[in-house]
Amino acid sequence: MLIMTYAAKSLSALGGSVTRAATRTVTGVKDLIRAWVHRREVMQLGELDERGLKDIGLVRSDVEGALATSWLRDPSAVLSARSAQQQSAAARRREVGLRQAVTQPARPARAIEIACNA
Repeated sequence: MLIMTYAAKSLSALGGSVTRAATRTVTGVKDLIRAWVHRREVMQLGELDERGLKDIGLVRSDVEGALATSWLRDPSAVLSARSAQQQSAAARRREVGLRQAVTQPARPARAIEIACNA
């Protein structure tokens, strides 16, 4: 009876291990296919001219850098991270500009100064 208990526990543990291994394999294949599809889409972005890339907030080096990643990695994740960096940098520049505009007094244009002094 004791042997049957050990055998049942071993088989149930084996079933869980096989299930986890199969799940990891399927997930890995799905990620690989997704990376391959996204790589093809990023390669199509590389065919755009500089103006077209600028319209979507990218530069050629962003696309080339994304394609330089491993074939196992998703290049669109690299582009997404780069785009987020650029957006946050632009937001910081806007914030600094607004802060400076509020704290510095407005300076009249030279033509207005001349008209007032005349």
